[in-house]
Amino acid sequence: MQRINRLFAVLALVLFTAFSLTAQELPKSLEIPSAIGDNMVLQQNTTVNIWGYAKPKSKVSVACDWVAGKPMVVKADAEGVWIVPVAVPAASFDAHTITIKAGKEVRTLKNILFGEVWLCAGQSNMEWPVRKTPDMVGDLKKEMNTNIRLLCTGRIEAETPQRDIPAQEGKNTKWAVCNPEDLAQFSAVGYGFGKELQQALNVPIGLVDASYGGTFIEGWMKKEVIDADPKVAKDCTKIKHKKWAGKASWLYNANIYPIRHNSFAGVIWYQGCANVSSSPRTYAHSVEVLVNSWREEFRNPEMPFYIVELVPWTYSGIKGAQLRESQMKATKRISHCEIVGTMDQVDIPGDIHPRYKADVAHRLAQTALGEHYGVNVGTFRGPSYKSMAVEGNAVRLTFNNVPTSLKAEGRINGFQIGVKDPENEKRIKFCLADATIEGDQIVVSAQGVTAPVAVRYCFNEDVGNVLSAEGLPLHPFRTDKSNASLSATPYVEPASEIAVTVEAKAGYYTMSEFKEGAHMWPNLKQKLSNQYPKQFEGFQMLTAKSLKKHKTIGGKITAHGNGRIYCLARNTADIRKYHDKHGWKLIIATDTRAITPEGKKIGAQYICYRNVKDGETVALPRVKDHYSLFVVAKQINLVEVE
Repeated sequence: MQRINRLFAVLALVLFTAFSLTAQELPKSLEIPSAIGDNMVLQQNTTVNIWGYAKPKSKVSVACDWVAGKPMVVKADAEGVWIVPVAVPAASFDAHTITIKAGKEVRTLKNILFGEVWLCAGQSNMEWPVRKTPDMVGDLKKEMNTNIRLLCTGRIEAETPQRDIPAQEGKNTKWAVCNPEDLAQFSAVGYGFGKELQQALNVPIGLVDASYGGTFIEGWMKKEVIDADPKVAKDCTKIKHKKWAGKASWLYNANIYPIRHNSFAGVIWYQGCANVSSSPRTYAHSVEVLVNSWREEFRNPEMPFYIVELVPWTYSGIKGAQLRESQMKATKRISHCEIVGTMDQVDIPGDIHPRYKADVAHRLAQTALGEHYGVNVGTFRGPSYKSMAVEGNAVRLTFNNVPTSLKAEGRINGFQIGVKDPENEKRIKFCLADATIEGDQIVVSAQGVTAPVAVRYCFNEDVGNVLSAEGLPLHPFRTDKSNASLSATPYVEPASEIAVTVEAKAGYYTMSEFKEGAHMWPNLKQKLSNQYPKQFEGFQMLTAKSLKKHKTIGGKITAHGNGRIYCLARNTADIRKYHDKHGWKLIIATDTRAITPEGKKIGAQYICYRNVKDGETVALPRVKDHYSLFVVAKQINLVEVE
């Protein structure tokens, strides 16, 4: 009750606040924004705003069927904004109405429920729709849960704050009762999260999807907030992206400003990929600024904010790891802020968009239920680094949030151990390490390492496989603070050294050797850089010309021995289809880059493999990509056919 009274006091001040609608015409009639409408869910047990626009200085009356007495009357301000704070009782499945009058104009909003309302925001992994999500797409054919309501802002940006969310083809930008058409385009993570909350809490759920792929965190902040923070303002200058450079606040203007008077229970946030290139080390501060500004914007000083950890990708060096580290730091600095681990969510190596979203949505929901709603869901926080102790040539690690024990299947992946660099006292040299689980602790060591000083776990783009017994992945970490020290190359299984025979169209492939300086494409100047899996160094390689909009010729490959056959390909949609349907698998952390004559590394390629038996013949993948597809093997017998 104290929280509701405090919020009501804050909301009352909004009535006297002028809002800038510069560069837009003043309203001439009653306007109800998309964020207020039929089918919406209002946040229960609080005071919410019913708001909109009308002719400046005109009177607006609002009658809510659950509020006794006369309609509430307010005068629109000089810019036409009117706001009426309304107390909302406990959650209810009973449909309510709101009648709004301005002069002779009357609007009646229908089918309104009381429940929990969450904002689902971020970039492409939050935007990723239900229709493209294998473990959720089946819901489109099931009976719809009409107690879930959806609102999507779409893919929009604006230089100045916008009055409303514009209509967009393929997106329903008004509140809708959950239905197959709108759900297909809605955020899979958001929907999965809301679906579980609805089932667990048994209340109506309102979900607002405000996400846009490829966007930077600075775009989601109010201009005044950025201008008031020198660190964030400086980070804005580091954004060199051709679309988003110089567009700080444009996402806020289009997506958040039009819903600024709504009330939310909390925010789930899946963003950060874009900031790896610009500000990975200062991202924690940016998150803190964003959270504080949104809490002020939505008049909820303790509003939960739950972050989804970035999965490993092809980020260079330790930049991706630094951003994941910043995500973790943010959760330690900000109250009611948690992080959801994703180290086990890489279904296709090198794919920045994990296609399966159900586990992420479930972990977010468990976090909200446990942290915010006080539901006994057991452990919802994943294991995280606590301390290290050197024991002779080994290091013993202890962790937070391990109720019972840790587990891993197969070789424990992702651990590296470091010693002081004799050539540079500011650096640590890391090498791959062996790790052993001992109950709720892990002991790390490596052959030849006698004086370890630090340990890193997945502090690169390696994929770890350590989980708590409860099934939550261990968060990446480092025990050192050296940003001058690079992590070692991730572990890759030793390559199969079997010979192969390749049958392919005559004149298509060129034979070469897989080593630094080799021509990647015979008709281009780019050569193989020093970034490639050294396990394949000295193997033979069949390369082909780079031709835009060209589909590779394919061919047949026969194995002379049991083991694996390999090809080198871009991580495109085509190769991902082969990953699913034809037994070819991408190997994690084997991105290979070409280098231009000017020294710029380009063209991330991946080693793909297929397990075969001696004498087995399989078809080579065919992919549409002008960077072609190569065959890599210890020995290649090329048979050219017409």
